[in-house]
Amino acid sequence: MVFACKKCKKVFRKDMTDYEEEDEFCPHCDNQYVVDALMPEASIGIETEDIRVDNRVVKDDRLRTKQEQIDSIFKIDGSHMLG
Repeated sequence: MVFACKKCKKVFRKDMTDYEEEDEFCPHCDNQYVVDALMPEASIGIETEDIRVDNRVVKDDRLRTKQEQIDSIFKIDGSHMLG
């Protein structure tokens, strides 16, 4: 079978009838080209476009929530601003 190393960009042949553990490395640069397979884990996530374009899914701590919004200038507590 013919393989190509991504690191050194060289092509080499390996005989798959007597394939052993030391055959997992490139003969030119000793890069391990055989990587163990990983089992995918189930997870729940949100798929969105680029955050810089559409930032509606990101919570901004600088914005006030609906309960903290002030309807009138007379509801502002300015006692901490006075000396």
